[in-house]
Amino acid sequence: MDRKSVLLVDDDAVFVEAMTAVLETRYRVRSAGNGREAFERIAEDRPDLIILDVMMEYLSEGFDVARRLRREPDTSEIPIVMLTGVDQMYNYRMEVDESWVPCERYLEKPVSPRALLFEIETLIG
Repeated sequence: MDRKSVLLVDDDAVFVEAMTAVLETRYRVRSAGNGREAFERIAEDRPDLIILDVMMEYLSEGFDVARRLRREPDTSEIPIVMLTGVDQMYNYRMEVDESWVPCERYLEKPVSPRALLFEIETLIG
């Protein structure tokens, strides 16, 4: 049976390495360091789910990538899990709002591997 694939989009190499080690126990994992690389990876091999950091090369890059993914027919149905440290950094609680944050789940960093695996399992099995 072919394992489902996850694209991890984050500019924090240490986080990517740690999460890849955890996710590879159940999924095929590829990574990208920014939005441009994410779209390249998606074009090469469409993932079953995308884990997307909010702040990468600029503060709202993750939101911009998520909105573009939702607009394009080939990617509009891919589940997105947004990750951010904004809540912790700015002491501001963000809530999922489809009009502003087009994603299925919104998780704060640091996220526990168990919580992330649970959310992925819930969304794609």
